[in-house]
Amino acid sequence: MGYVIAFLAGAAIAATAAVLAARRRRARDPGENEKLRRRTENLAFAGRLAGGLIHEIKNPLNTLSLNLDLLAEDWAKPRTPEERRALKRVELLQDETRRLAATLEAFMGFVREHRLQLASTDVNRLVEEVVTFVQPEMKQKRIEVRSSYGEVPRCRLDADLVKQALLNLLLNAEHAVENASAPEIMVRTAAEGDAVRIDVIDTGRGIRSEDLDKMFEVFYSTRKNGAGLGLPTTRRIVEEHGGRILVHSEPGQGTCFTIALPAQSEGGDNDEQPDGAGG
Repeated sequence: MGYVIAFLAGAAIAATAAVLAARRRRARDPGENEKLRRRTENLAFAGRLAGGLIHEIKNPLNTLSLNLDLLAEDWAKPRTPEERRALKRVELLQDETRRLAATLEAFMGFVREHRLQLASTDVNRLVEEVVTFVQPEMKQKRIEVRSSYGEVPRCRLDADLVKQALLNLLLNAEHAVENASAPEIMVRTAAEGDAVRIDVIDTGRGIRSEDLDKMFEVFYSTRKNGAGLGLPTTRRIVEEHGGRILVHSEPGQGTCFTIALPAQSEGGDNDEQPDGAGG
């Protein structure tokens, strides 16, 4: 599978160069910055509305979940076919309420207003922490996770949010390689012009061309029980940091997601702690 990873990584490098050029054009275009500002304000307003709505939904949902748990306890030892069927229905309802609660949490995470806590960040250390976090589960599923860290400059990041964005990509890659003959995920960093590139490459089934344009749409998912919020949330986090996210995929070959984040300017944030992923 090494040639697949090399091919996707090469495509990611070319795509990142195009993103950097687009970012430089945007920096010279005040209109683009105004569009980004309006979009941020709209998301913040939507977040406040969604927060109130979700609060109104979660309260009765929690009550429903509690009563279902009590019913499941009452029917824990069914003695008749009717009782067994009743318990089965209760368990199905429990599964649906948990799924709905998880969807509400994911949606709230997407629309919630992010007040970035920016700090000078060692990107390699941040990425390594996320990779170390997911490796036990990946190993249990016999998924090989490899990493390669280039010499990259520091970035001004909200480390917790960027970790969330990267974790979303790794979980997405995990699902992609579930049925692969040689499941493998490669995570690597590299300096690219005035940006730092983070690639997440998998040897999964790939993405059809007609699905590529929809990958970052809210609620769009190719998985049966997917909420369709992980990738939109990742894109939002990356763009709030002034970066871009790209995807390149070949059906049957695998997929590469690339995050490009602006490097910290020289001499910036001298008052920040120099060590640690978050500062």
